[in-house]
Amino acid sequence: MGLTPTCDVFIIAGEPSGDAYGAAILEELRRRQPDTVCAAMGGPELAKAGAEVEQDIEGLAVMGLFPVLARLPQFIRLGLRMAHLVRQRKPKVVLTIDYPGFNLRLARRLADVRHAGTRFVHVVAPQVWAWKPRRAKSVAHSIDRLLCFFPFEPPLFSRFGCRADFIGHPLVDLVAKRFDTSGIDRALGIDASRPLLLLAPGSREREVSTLLPIYHHAAEAAMRRTGQVAVAIAKVPDLPMDLYRRHSHFPLIEGHFRELCARAHLGLIASGTATLEAGIIGLPHIIAYRMDRITAAIARQVIRTEHVGLPNLVLERRACPEVLQDQLTVPRLVAHIERLWAGPAREACRADLVELRQRLGAGGAIATIANILAEELEIGRRRETQVYPSGNRHLGTDG
Repeated sequence: MGLTPTCDVFIIAGEPSGDAYGAAILEELRRRQPDTVCAAMGGPELAKAGAEVEQDIEGLAVMGLFPVLARLPQFIRLGLRMAHLVRQRKPKVVLTIDYPGFNLRLARRLADVRHAGTRFVHVVAPQVWAWKPRRAKSVAHSIDRLLCFFPFEPPLFSRFGCRADFIGHPLVDLVAKRFDTSGIDRALGIDASRPLLLLAPGSREREVSTLLPIYHHAAEAAMRRTGQVAVAIAKVPDLPMDLYRRHSHFPLIEGHFRELCARAHLGLIASGTATLEAGIIGLPHIIAYRMDRITAAIARQVIRTEHVGLPNLVLERRACPEVLQDQLTVPRLVAHIERLWAGPAREACRADLVELRQRLGAGGAIATIANILAEELEIGRRRETQVYPSGNRHLGTDG
């Protein structure tokens, strides 16, 4: 039996967005408790924030039924490894961030650890309101506390005994109200007065391959109809240049999505968090998405909401047009572009997006999470004195 270093918090994220949130939370927590020891399943942002990264997440972000099934053995092995690591590190608090298919199964696998005193906090409520309303009970029974980004979520879980809190959305803090967009103009070689159409075809290779060709042809048609329009594509750093160049010749801007949203007149944006960022910034946009037919067929049977796009879900009305699946054609996109380019529809959309930011809270979500973690750590410390009265917490096994 060897000595295994323990930790205060074990953060588990599976995607770059979770890695970024985890890093911001850890930095904020360490302002309150500088000596906090944090282990993590994460990426470069958590490592930069000082977490001891036990498992790198590169390549773990997948979407759709078949990509998940193809890698199911890998995820099973990863779940077993992470359960082993958490048991070895004996954290006072396990903080899981989004990635619900993996993280909530892991929480159930670690039920014995939770019952022994470790607190389990999950950030980002699973979208049971869209897919599986009955799953709320299972989620509620797997964790101690759920931190929700949207105001309509807590009642879905609290009725099953889980403490669920609306904390606001971190993007309200992370997305500035004003951006310097002069660098975008210089990169594109355009005058500040020239309107810009933004194409944001997602962050995954399959999304770009599927969506960018349609976006490209719609942009070309819009250029012919609306005059001197500039077009730019939001490139994701992790995806290769040639992937984009196979489908479009329009200029690529990498790593400045928010500045692009602030500069653009209108956007074509893949469904996901990017639509929420664009909405918070105030960019009128069209949510344009297509997934594989099998996944889409299953989704049609189980989705319980009227809307798909996050801005529309938060506002509970269709503020931004949604063009999905077989409806996603060049003529339809062009029609929506023309409708939102100027006039009453554009002004109504802009007014809705002002309300969107207000509905997502007044800001301070990251600080709120850090405060909650500090509370949970204190609960964990009190329980630790009961569970490990002789200091045995610092002993682990080599597995």
